[in-house]
Amino acid sequence: MVVVVAKHDPKWAQLFQEEAQRIRQIFGEEIVDIHHIGSTSVPGLQAKPILDMMPVVRDILKVECRIDQKKIQLTMVNASWICNE
Repeated sequence: MVVVVAKHDPKWAQLFQEEAQRIRQIFGEEIVDIHHIGSTSVPGLQAKPILDMMPVVRDILKVECRIDQKKIQLTMVNASWICNE
């Protein structure tokens, strides 16, 4: 397996904002906050070009129900869940 590490890209912060907005639109008031975590969140740090996000929710059961209702597909990548609409 080849691991790609890239120079820091300032676009990562904007991509995080765009993805966070998509998540907020899907889950609405159940989202308390969404954090940009991992190496792409650190300015100047080289990183694998994969955004790590940590949503904080009010009620995980309501979020799971919404996932089922909207038929959102979740995919695990490296022990992380990724939302695929």
